[in-house]
Amino acid sequence: MKRKFFRILGVSLIILTWIIWGVIFILPFLKLTLKQYAIIYPVLLASTSIFWVGAALVGKELVQKYNLLPKIKKWFKRAVSSMKKD
Repeated sequence: MKRKFFRILGVSLIILTWIIWGVIFILPFLKLTLKQYAIIYPVLLASTSIFWVGAALVGKELVQKYNLLPKIKKWFKRAVSSMKKD
């Protein structure tokens, strides 16, 4: 029970990190004062470090299970091969 809770917490922290990065990229399009930007950006950037806590809680097995790097490499190979055919 405790192990399952830590995995759910870890995945939640990783997802929260991606949401924070999304907010960071949207922030320049909002009409805020320079003082507000100066406060918000460092706080958000510092809070993205919770990714590592989430990754530690999830564990090595789960991170390897959902490894997307080989899939991304396949996509690029397909794109390059389709460009060569044209």
